[in-house]
Amino acid sequence: MSATYNIFYDSNKEIIWSSTAEVNDTIIDAESAKGYTHVALSSTDIPVSEQFYVNADASAVSTKTVFDPTFSAATVTVDAVINVTDIPAGTEVFLDGTSAGTMSDTTLTLTAQQAGTYKLKFIKDKYQDYNTTYTVTRYGA
Repeated sequence: MSATYNIFYDSNKEIIWSSTAEVNDTIIDAESAKGYTHVALSSTDIPVSEQFYVNADASAVSTKTVFDPTFSAATVTVDAVINVTDIPAGTEVFLDGTSAGTMSDTTLTLTAQQAGTYKLKFIKDKYQDYNTTYTVTRYGA
Protein backbone atom coordinates (compact mmCIF):
# COMPACT_ATOMS: atom_id res chain seq x y z
CA MET A 1 0.00 0.00 0.00
CA SER A 2 1.28 3.42 -0.91
CA ALA A 3 1.52 6.29 1.57
CA THR A 4 2.53 9.93 1.33
CA TYR A 5 5.75 10.68 3.17
CA ASN A 6 7.08 14.06 4.20
CA ILE A 7 10.78 13.70 3.45
CA PHE A 8 13.60 15.99 4.49
CA TYR A 9 16.86 15.58 2.58
CA ASP A 10 20.27 17.25 2.28
CA SER A 11 22.11 18.72 -0.72
CA ASN A 12 23.38 15.25 -1.70
CA LYS A 13 19.76 14.00 -1.86
CA GLU A 14 20.38 11.81 1.21
CA ILE A 15 17.24 11.36 3.28
CA ILE A 16 17.65 12.83 6.76
CA TRP A 17 14.24 11.83 8.05
CA SER A 18 10.74 11.07 6.83
CA SER A 19 7.27 10.72 8.31
CA THR A 20 3.68 10.09 7.28
CA ALA A 21 2.61 12.65 9.88
CA GLU A 22 1.59 16.14 8.83
CA VAL A 23 4.33 18.75 8.89
CA ASN A 24 3.53 22.42 9.23
CA ASP A 25 5.41 25.48 8.02
CA THR A 26 7.18 25.83 11.38
CA ILE A 27 8.75 22.37 10.97
CA ILE A 28 9.59 22.98 7.32
CA ASP A 29 11.22 26.34 8.16
CA ALA A 30 13.20 24.83 11.07
CA GLU A 31 14.52 22.01 8.87
CA SER A 32 15.27 24.46 6.05
CA ALA A 33 17.40 26.48 8.49
CA LYS A 34 19.46 23.30 8.98
CA GLY A 35 19.98 23.09 5.20
CA TYR A 36 17.36 20.41 4.54
CA THR A 37 14.80 20.47 1.75
CA HIS A 38 11.25 19.18 2.13
CA VAL A 39 9.26 17.15 -0.38
CA ALA A 40 6.05 15.12 -0.02
CA LEU A 41 6.19 11.90 -2.06
CA SER A 42 4.10 8.79 -2.39
CA SER A 43 5.94 5.52 -1.76
CA THR A 44 5.08 1.89 -1.12
CA ASP A 45 8.26 1.51 0.97
CA ILE A 46 9.23 3.46 4.06
CA PRO A 47 11.94 5.80 2.71
CA VAL A 48 14.73 5.10 5.21
CA SER A 49 18.11 6.70 4.59
CA GLU A 50 19.99 3.38 4.66
CA GLN A 51 18.13 2.12 1.57
CA PHE A 52 16.81 5.13 -0.34
CA TYR A 53 17.68 8.62 -1.55
CA VAL A 54 15.72 11.37 -3.29
CA ASN A 55 16.21 11.29 -7.08
CA ALA A 56 17.73 14.20 -9.02
CA ASP A 57 14.51 16.12 -9.68
CA ALA A 58 12.97 15.27 -6.27
CA SER A 59 10.03 13.51 -7.92
CA ALA A 60 10.57 10.09 -6.29
CA VAL A 61 12.79 8.09 -3.98
CA SER A 62 15.35 5.77 -5.55
CA THR A 63 16.80 2.59 -4.13
CA LYS A 64 20.48 2.69 -3.22
CA THR A 65 22.71 0.18 -5.02
CA VAL A 66 23.87 -2.81 -2.98
CA PHE A 67 27.57 -3.68 -2.86
CA ASP A 68 28.32 -7.19 -4.15
CA PRO A 69 32.05 -7.73 -3.46
CA THR A 70 33.83 -11.02 -4.11
CA PHE A 71 36.45 -12.14 -1.57
CA SER A 72 39.32 -14.41 -2.68
CA ALA A 73 39.05 -16.42 0.57
CA ALA A 74 36.72 -16.65 3.55
CA THR A 75 39.57 -16.77 6.10
CA VAL A 76 43.31 -16.40 5.67
CA THR A 77 46.50 -16.91 7.63
CA VAL A 78 49.05 -14.26 8.57
CA ASP A 79 50.99 -12.92 5.54
CA ALA A 80 48.33 -14.12 3.09
CA VAL A 81 46.84 -11.78 0.49
CA ILE A 82 43.11 -11.11 0.31
CA ASN A 83 41.74 -9.76 -2.95
CA VAL A 84 38.32 -8.13 -2.89
CA THR A 85 36.89 -7.49 -6.35
CA ASP A 86 33.77 -5.87 -7.77
CA ILE A 87 34.05 -2.73 -5.63
CA PRO A 88 33.24 0.42 -7.62
CA ALA A 89 35.89 3.13 -7.92
CA GLY A 90 35.21 5.97 -5.49
CA THR A 91 34.32 3.64 -2.62
CA GLU A 92 35.76 4.65 0.75
CA VAL A 93 37.22 1.69 2.65
CA PHE A 94 37.28 1.48 6.45
CA LEU A 95 39.28 -1.06 8.44
CA ASP A 96 38.21 -1.34 12.09
CA GLY A 97 36.43 2.01 11.85
CA THR A 98 39.40 3.94 10.42
CA SER A 99 39.42 5.17 6.84
CA ALA A 100 41.98 3.30 4.77
CA GLY A 101 41.40 5.46 1.69
CA THR A 102 39.20 5.70 -1.38
CA MET A 103 39.25 3.12 -4.17
CA SER A 104 40.58 4.34 -7.52
CA ASP A 105 40.20 0.85 -9.01
CA THR A 106 37.69 -2.00 -8.59
CA THR A 107 40.01 -4.40 -6.73
CA LEU A 108 41.18 -4.07 -3.14
CA THR A 109 44.27 -6.03 -2.09
CA LEU A 110 44.89 -6.55 1.62
CA THR A 111 47.83 -8.33 3.24
CA ALA A 112 47.00 -10.02 6.53
CA GLN A 113 49.71 -8.96 8.98
CA GLN A 114 48.30 -9.95 12.36
CA ALA A 115 45.92 -12.66 13.53
CA GLY A 116 42.49 -11.44 14.65
CA THR A 117 39.06 -10.46 13.50
CA TYR A 118 38.76 -7.24 11.55
CA LYS A 119 35.79 -5.07 10.57
CA LEU A 120 35.69 -4.02 6.93
CA LYS A 121 33.26 -1.36 5.71
CA PHE A 122 32.60 0.11 2.25
CA ILE A 123 30.84 3.46 1.77
CA LYS A 124 29.89 5.14 -1.50
CA ASP A 125 27.32 7.78 -2.38
CA LYS A 126 24.00 6.23 -3.50
CA TYR A 127 25.07 2.78 -2.20
CA GLN A 128 23.95 0.97 0.92
CA ASP A 129 26.87 0.76 3.38
CA TYR A 130 28.51 -2.68 3.36
CA ASN A 131 29.82 -4.17 6.62
CA THR A 132 31.58 -7.47 7.17
CA THR A 133 34.13 -9.05 9.47
CA TYR A 134 37.19 -10.89 8.30
CA THR A 135 39.21 -13.43 10.30
CA VAL A 136 42.97 -13.83 10.03
CA THR A 137 44.40 -16.94 11.73
CA ARG A 138 47.92 -17.81 12.81
CA TYR A 139 49.89 -20.27 10.72
CA GLY A 140 48.50 -23.79 11.10
CA ALA A 141 45.62 -22.66 13.34
